[in-house]
Amino acid sequence: MQLWFYWTAFALYAATVIYIGWRGYQKSQRAEEAQVDFWAAGKKLGAWSVGLSISASFMSISWSCVYDIQLFYWYGVGALWLLPIPWLLTMLFYYILTPYFRKLPAFSQPEMIARRFGERARAYLALPLAFVFLVWGGAEIYAAANILSPLLDISLNATLILITLIVACYSFMGGFSAVVNTDKLQYALVAFFILSVTVIAAKASLSGGTFAEVLGTIPSPPKINGTAFTIFSAGPALIAMTLLTYLPGWVVETDIWLRLQAARSNADARRGILIASLNSFFFIAFLPMIIGLAALYLYPPTGAEIPTELNDGAAILAVIIRDHAPQILGALLIVGLAAAAMSTIDTCGNVVALSLSYDILEPYLQSKSKKKIKLRFVSRFMSGGAVFLAYVYALFTESLWDIFYLSSGILTTTIFIPMVALFRPASTKRQVEAAAVAGFISTFVFYFLEKKGMLAAVEPDWLAATGLGYIVFGLAASCLAYGIAKL
Repeated sequence: MQLWFYWTAFALYAATVIYIGWRGYQKSQRAEEAQVDFWAAGKKLGAWSVGLSISASFMSISWSCVYDIQLFYWYGVGALWLLPIPWLLTMLFYYILTPYFRKLPAFSQPEMIARRFGERARAYLALPLAFVFLVWGGAEIYAAANILSPLLDISLNATLILITLIVACYSFMGGFSAVVNTDKLQYALVAFFILSVTVIAAKASLSGGTFAEVLGTIPSPPKINGTAFTIFSAGPALIAMTLLTYLPGWVVETDIWLRLQAARSNADARRGILIASLNSFFFIAFLPMIIGLAALYLYPPTGAEIPTELNDGAAILAVIIRDHAPQILGALLIVGLAAAAMSTIDTCGNVVALSLSYDILEPYLQSKSKKKIKLRFVSRFMSGGAVFLAYVYALFTESLWDIFYLSSGILTTTIFIPMVALFRPASTKRQVEAAAVAGFISTFVFYFLEKKGMLAAVEPDWLAATGLGYIVFGLAASCLAYGIAKL
């Protein structure tokens, strides 16, 4: 009976989001739209649409649920520095910079680069952006399937395919408008999901004693020697490297940029950032921290050894739902879980499609043909196809830690310097191309050298301990290439 409820709830949600995509398709067929409207939702988004869409994209299973909670289990309160604080600082930067971003006479970041530095530079940015969001989308499909698979009682690969088909379907029909419209529904369901799991985890913890007693008996997290309430438990080196890795790349992150560009006005865009910032505090910092600390209390580690059932902390949500959620909430939690996954998958797929289609294929087709129908077909095909590319990557996903540091690091080492060059009058086409290529290639090269332990001889001990030295080398290579190309 419980399995039947799970499947009914999941099927109803899937039908709803596909219907939203179908409505967007019908609307686009009735009206003549500029090609950019497929990607920008007509540039008519209000503050709530912008804010809730940004919120739904970061309130994901892999990022704000699985990985964020895992960090709080590993490091205690000190995990605030490893995700929530960098993200809140990013929101602050976007609030300040929004009027400047919206003045730029282009829609996507590679398009902005192309207007000044040429079409080849555009491709040099579009391909790394597509790769980063392909990785994020694949990680989300993987994380969601690992939780949904046992609850729906089907194989992991069947769950991966099922999620992929649903998101690809409504993305193909509705484009960015469907992504934003489904994000509103998904935001409400994701908020319900995270709030429910927080209440369930807190209630299960408090059944063992009073609030003060529970706080006093939370064990030491497995990754540190101090208490769970040590604010700098991650250590200054890891905190500094996290800020260096995340902040420059996140400030030029495409999915947020798209939403700000699609807003009706600067005021709507800024109000959307404020709405997203408030949601960030609750759903990236406060509530995941409660769940992570509750998991420490309910499933304490033995020294540095994490209980096997938690799968290194990645299965905390699934175990809490399994052990402590009332059955009556099961179907609703399934819907919230699916919404959290799909809201991020469709966002990542949209950016991959934008980068490959709008920034590479469509300029080429425009030079060969003036038929709008051909461009619109390419847009729809790429929007759906990008989700399938993310599915392929999901088949090879293992570590969320590596995924988020490596992908965010690529934004920093490959995209950040060219975007800064856009605001420097003396920058040249050769400098932008050199910085993008050197940053992208060197980040991968140094990443593999780091994993093989071959950088330890040249890294100081504090940097080698973080395992993130490849970001420093990749960014240095990008800066060096930018400087040398000037000569």
